[in-house]
Amino acid sequence: MASIYKHGSNWRCQVRIEGFPTQSRTFTIKAEAQAWGREVESQMARQQFAGSTSGQTLTIREMLERYLEEVSVTKASNKADVSRSQHLYAALGDYRVHTLTSIVLAQYKAKRLLSVGPQSVIHELNLLHRAYKTAAEEWGVVLPNGIPRTKRPSMPKGRDMRVPPEDVDRLVAATESPELKVIIRFAVETAMRRGEIVGIRWEHVNLQRRSVYLPETKTDQPRTVPLSTVALELLEGMGPEDVGKVFSLAPDSVTQAFKRAAVRARMVEVNFHDLRHEATSRLFEKGLNVIEVARITGHKTLAMLDRYTHLDVSKLVQKLA
Repeated sequence: MASIYKHGSNWRCQVRIEGFPTQSRTFTIKAEAQAWGREVESQMARQQFAGSTSGQTLTIREMLERYLEEVSVTKASNKADVSRSQHLYAALGDYRVHTLTSIVLAQYKAKRLLSVGPQSVIHELNLLHRAYKTAAEEWGVVLPNGIPRTKRPSMPKGRDMRVPPEDVDRLVAATESPELKVIIRFAVETAMRRGEIVGIRWEHVNLQRRSVYLPETKTDQPRTVPLSTVALELLEGMGPEDVGKVFSLAPDSVTQAFKRAAVRARMVEVNFHDLRHEATSRLFEKGLNVIEVARITGHKTLAMLDRYTHLDVSKLVQKLA
């Protein structure tokens, strides 16, 4: 029910209905507060359901907490999911799973886009969708109106940064970290992600077969990465050992050291992930096909791979000659 009370020189209306977050607003005229309260109550009533779901008490917060504990905990993205869930808790956590609507979800999306980029919002919406899908398919949660949906925000045009050999040399020369010198060149040779590189263990390196096995990746799909002659030499220069990590640097340390090197080299527009762009483009320029490149880089779809592929036009001209 809506409660209206004096708030200084104004009138404040508060609507509290089970299954929805408390709504409140302040007005200068009491009649406006009353009208707003009736409208909010009407909107909430139209979102309520009769039948088997009327007694459901599961909130968005509870659903996400269970998903994180039972499902996400087994994935490489768990730490990121826990962080993303905090924003969902704050804005949507008090809604019951069957009272959240697509309209409310669209409003959440619009508000989040005012403070973060499209990719962050997409990750948050995808997390919520995965939790809903699990609840419906595996936990027996009844959703008469289905899973609430909203169109994902459009992504900006992908970066087309290339890092030619001379720029790689400049970055290597600019860093004071011996390990980062190896990591930079290794990234360009293998197209591996930052976390994948620093996570390499000697027990997963096969120098004879010139390959590195990655049991944990960003996409939760293990893969084996072949090593070029240069990549092989770089690893051999780091050891080899029987067990243990190849590199001692942590992912964040790599990022910070790379930024410092980029500043010294007067290449502040370049970030570490651009090395993956460069490496992927070089693989295509060497004549590898899409499937072969995807096996090396770990991209799941052609659309994802295309964002990282910026071929040297002069080399394409040579092929057409």
